[in-house]
Amino acid sequence: MQNRIAVAPFLRLRLAFDSVVTVGRGSAAASGLPGFRTWMIALVAAIGYYLGSRIGFFFTPASSPISTFWPPNAILLAIFLLTARRMWWVLVLAVLPAHFLIQVGTGVPVLSALGWFIGNVGEALLGAACIRFFQKESDRLFTSVRGVVTFWVFGVLLAPLLTSFLDAGSTDLTGLGRGYWTLWMHRLTSNMVATLTVVPAIVTFVTGGIQRFRKANRAQYFEAVLLTASSAVVTFLVFAKGHLFGNGPALLFAPLSLLVWATLRFGPTGLSFAALEVTLISVWSALQGRGIFEYSSPTDRVVPVHILLGLFLLPLMLIAVVVAEQREAVKNTRDELIDAREQESHRIARELHADIAGRLTLAGIGLDELRGACADSPLDRIYAQVSGALNAVLHLCHKIYPFYTEYLGLTRSLIKLCRDTSAENGISINPLVGDLPFDLPLNVSLRIFRVAQLALQHVVERKASTAAVRLTVSGGQVFLRIADDGTGIDLHSRETVGLAYVREQTLSLGGTFKAISGPDKGMVVETSIPVVKVSPSSGVSRQIGN
Repeated sequence: MQNRIAVAPFLRLRLAFDSVVTVGRGSAAASGLPGFRTWMIALVAAIGYYLGSRIGFFFTPASSPISTFWPPNAILLAIFLLTARRMWWVLVLAVLPAHFLIQVGTGVPVLSALGWFIGNVGEALLGAACIRFFQKESDRLFTSVRGVVTFWVFGVLLAPLLTSFLDAGSTDLTGLGRGYWTLWMHRLTSNMVATLTVVPAIVTFVTGGIQRFRKANRAQYFEAVLLTASSAVVTFLVFAKGHLFGNGPALLFAPLSLLVWATLRFGPTGLSFAALEVTLISVWSALQGRGIFEYSSPTDRVVPVHILLGLFLLPLMLIAVVVAEQREAVKNTRDELIDAREQESHRIARELHADIAGRLTLAGIGLDELRGACADSPLDRIYAQVSGALNAVLHLCHKIYPFYTEYLGLTRSLIKLCRDTSAENGISINPLVGDLPFDLPLNVSLRIFRVAQLALQHVVERKASTAAVRLTVSGGQVFLRIADDGTGIDLHSRETVGLAYVREQTLSLGGTFKAISGPDKGMVVETSIPVVKVSPSSGVSRQIGN
């Protein structure tokens, strides 16, 4: 928690920087020029294009002007897919000096460098324009079957196919290479594999991979490291040392099994990075003459590797998308059920409060008037029973649906919950509540209060004597931590069904939930929910009760 709180100064600096950027963007827009953010993205594109070209030249054999793995086109295509069309001309101007800087600097004639620039930028522009026409949402590009098919048809096949004619022609005419169709084939397969591996890795990481990386736990980090190391070792053994194992075709399925692992466990993002790793190692091995395919020239050895990788990745990308769609469907169903249950709880609590509690209140008023006329009447006992029933109904109403949170806010309702629980059960509860945003979304407040309510209920049931409740906001997240000194509990028992439900409630808002307990170690409950303002019509994230 201290690390999260320490991020606050950085966030304030970030907000100040964003305000400066906003002002600069507004003045630039008024003058009709690209804003500061656009030029920063253009700078990133230029640097990425330059570094991608460096990598491409590293994979270029001495006997051929065509690289066996050429990523700058793919990097530019990915940036096009992540930015608005009105920015594309700025990006093209930004990569122009980077292209000539590295091409001419490595001895490529100016005429050939110009032809390659037209081919590279044309490939990225053509692929991006076609993909954006049929799939307008970049975050759905690799999470839907339609998006993957669109990417394959236009980004991987059509754009490299057409531009390879231009690149092969300029290379042949300027004398850098000989054999038009050989150059065309080598350039086509090289760019197809680069697009197939680099673009999904960049797009999926930017559109959702960063958030998933931040939310991952230690077990997931360990599994990712194990997958990365296994993929590197196995791919190297198969493609660089395959002759030691008989050089049989069965060896090719070893990297495939690891790609399947990445697909099922880490989705499109994991598959993209694993495929990129396998591609780099396998292409490098073939380029060094260590490939399992025996051909005379290094370039001829790489082409079968390109084809093999393409055959591997097409079905795996579709499997990753189908799995992602199924998970999304399950998540949506879960969220709808949680939302429906919250709405039903609100309706039942409202009816109890308005109907039953109202009737009991009227009955109490009538009994109070009658017992006032008759001293020492048996009506006193009946009045006490009615009053007790009224208090029980009101307590049940607030337990079913926390109206206090809706009317008093999360801070006051949480402090009241701690004080009431402490007074009723003789438990020392120390609530430490930080400064919360005034306009904290109601759905976030309800989820946090639900977690606290159930966790304190477990504190009472496990005979704890002290408990600490800490509520803070940092980095756009609301954090709640409740720790006690009660007896331990088996987190897989039926007694923790309620914890499983509030965990699902937390996950439905994109949050995290963790409960830790052991014999004679008490229990610690930690949860965090992002503070996101949502539209009331956005399904489960809407404010309940408004």
